[in-house]
Amino acid sequence: SGEEDTILDDILFLKKHVDFADVNLSGVIVNKVQNVEDFQTTHLPVIQKLGVRVLGVIPYQSDLTYFSVYYLADRLFAKVITGEGGLKKVIKNIVIGAWSANIFLQNPLFKKENKLVITGGDRTDMILAALEGDTSGIILTNNILPPSNIISKASEKNIPLLMVFSDTYQTAKQIESLEPLLTREDTEKVDLLKEVVQKHVQLSEFQGE
Repeated sequence: SGEEDTILDDILFLKKHVDFADVNLSGVIVNKVQNVEDFQTTHLPVIQKLGVRVLGVIPYQSDLTYFSVYYLADRLFAKVITGEGGLKKVIKNIVIGAWSANIFLQNPLFKKENKLVITGGDRTDMILAALEGDTSGIILTNNILPPSNIISKASEKNIPLLMVFSDTYQTAKQIESLEPLLTREDTEKVDLLKEVVQKHVQLSEFQGE
C-alpha cells in the first residue's frame, strides 16, 4: 500500500521471496492507491509481467485514516469528563491551544470542521472558544479540571472533554505517533471498508478457500 513506486518494490520483494521458498502466490491486493486509473494503466502491466495476479486495487480513503474521539480516549487512557454521547465523532483536524484565545481564533485550523483541541484544563478562554466552533472533542492536559459551568456547556453541546495527566506538548506527540487502527466501535469506518472491498476486490477468488 502507499506510493506507487513503493508498491512495486514491495511486490518485487515479495515475488522473489515467494519464488525462493517455492510457495504458490495466489495474488496480491494493492491498497491506498491515490489514482486507481493511472495505476491500472501505468503499473498494472508491469506487475502482471512479473507473473503476479492483482486481485484488487483499493483507492486511498481519507475517511479511514481519521481517529474517533473514543479511539483517542482509549489510547491516551483519558478520563471522559462529559460528552459521552459524542465519543463516536470523527477527528479530522488537530489544533493545539497554547496561545491566547484571540490568536487561537485567528488560526485557520480553528475554522476547520471536526477538530480536536488540545489545551490545558485551566485555559477556560481556550475551552470556551473551542465549544463555540465545530469541535469533535477537547483534551484537557495537566490533569486540570475546568470550572463546572464549562463542563455543563460541553455536556449541552455533546462535546467530549477528555482529561489526561500529560502536558499539552507530550499529549500532541502521543497523538502524532498513533496509528488509526480500525475498531469495532468505528461502525461507519467498518461499513465503508466493507463497501470499498466489495467494489474493488475480486472476492470470488476467495470463495471455497
